[in-house]
Amino acid sequence: MAEEQREEADIQRPRELYAYHATSSFATDISMSYFSYFAVRLGASFELLAWMQSLNNLLPNTLQHFWGWISDRRVHRAFWIIIGSVLGGFALWLLSQAQTPEEVLALLVLYSASLSLVQPTWAALQGDWIPAGRRGRVLSRFHVVGGMAGLIGSLVALWFVYNSGNETADGFRPLFVMAAAATALGGLILVRVPYRDPGDIPDEQQTEQARIAHSNAFQGFVRVQMVYTLLMSLIWPLFAVLLIRVVGATNTQLVIFSVLGAAAEMAFQPLMGRLVDRVGPLQVMFLSRIGFAVLPFVYVLWQDLWVYYALQVVLFGPCFSAFLVSTNTLILDLAPSAERAGYFSYYNTRIGITTFTGALIGGHLAGFLEGHLESTAQAIYWVFVISGAGRLLASFPYLRLTSPRRYPASLRLLDRLAEAQRPWRR
Repeated sequence: MAEEQREEADIQRPRELYAYHATSSFATDISMSYFSYFAVRLGASFELLAWMQSLNNLLPNTLQHFWGWISDRRVHRAFWIIIGSVLGGFALWLLSQAQTPEEVLALLVLYSASLSLVQPTWAALQGDWIPAGRRGRVLSRFHVVGGMAGLIGSLVALWFVYNSGNETADGFRPLFVMAAAATALGGLILVRVPYRDPGDIPDEQQTEQARIAHSNAFQGFVRVQMVYTLLMSLIWPLFAVLLIRVVGATNTQLVIFSVLGAAAEMAFQPLMGRLVDRVGPLQVMFLSRIGFAVLPFVYVLWQDLWVYYALQVVLFGPCFSAFLVSTNTLILDLAPSAERAGYFSYYNTRIGITTFTGALIGGHLAGFLEGHLESTAQAIYWVFVISGAGRLLASFPYLRLTSPRRYPASLRLLDRLAEAQRPWRR
C-alpha cells in the first residue's frame, strides 16, 4: 500500500492535459460567456432566453449518461473528447453566422450535444491522472491554468468588442469564430496523451461496505445539489436582460464584467485548492452556497454596474472557485476509479434536468410578471428575491452531508453541525 501511495504521489501528468484545459477555457470565456448577450442583442424575449438557457443546461448533461458509460468501457477517453471538440467547434462557427434568436437556439442544441461527449470524459480523464491525496491542489492548478487562458480570452473579447464600434450583435460574432478554432484545436492536442487504464489505478474502496458508504454519500450529495441548483437557475436567463435593459450596460461593459469574474476566480483557485485538501470539500462547498445565496439580493437592491463589478471580485470569484474545486474533488473521492465517467455523467444528468426546469420556470415567471406588473425591472426583482431566499434555505442541508474520506483538519463548528442529530432522534 505504501508503495502504491508513493507511485501515485509521483504521477507525472502529460502537459497536453493542461494545454487542452487552457484552450477549452479560452474558447468558453471568449464566446459562451456572451451567448445570452448576443441573443438579447438579436431581440430574444424572456421566454426564448429561458429555452436557450434550459436546453443549454439539459442537453449536455442528460446525454452524458450514455457517453459516460461508453467512456468507462470503450477506447481511450481522449478519443471521445476529440470527437466532441471538433463537433463543438463546427457548432460555434455556425453560431457566429446566426441572424435570429431562433437560429441561436437551434445551434445551441448542436453545441450542447458536443459537450455531452466531452464533459464526463474530461472529468474522468483528469481523475485518472490525479492521486487521491492531492485532488484539491491539482484540480485548482488545472483551474488556474484554465482561468489564465479564460482571462486572456476575455481580454481578447474586450479588445474586439471595444473596437467594433457598435452596440449590436455583430460585435460578438468574431468571438464565436475564434472559439470555434480553439475548441477544435484543443481536442486534437489530446492525441498525444498516453492511455492510462482506469482498472489499473489503485482504488481506495476495497470492501463492499466501503462501496455502499461511498454510494450512499454520493446519492445524498446529488439530491441536495439538485434542490439548490433548481433554485439557483431561476435567474440565469434573466441576468443578461438585467444588465442590458435595466442597468443599461454597453457591450464593452458586459465584457469587463466577465473579465473581472474570470480574474477573481483564477486568483482564488490556489487558496481554495489548499483549503479543500485541508478541511475537505463539504465545508468549502457549504460556504460557497451561502455566498451564492447573497448575490441575488445585492443584484436587485443595488442596480449599479460598479456594485456588480465589486461583487465579481469579492463574492462571485471566491464562491465560484470554491464550487469548482469542491464539487469535482467530492465526486472523485466517492467514485471508484473504473467508474468515474459514469459518476460524473450521473451527477451532471440530474443537475441538467433540474437546471433545465429552473431556468424555464424563471424565464416564464419573469415573462408573466412583466405583463402583469408592466415593468421589466419589477419582474426581475421578484424572481431574484425568490431565488435568493430559496438558495439560502437550500444551503443548510449541505451541513447534513457526510463523506467517508477523512481530511487532515476540518472546520470544527461545521463538522459538529453536520454530525448533530435532531433532538427527537437522540
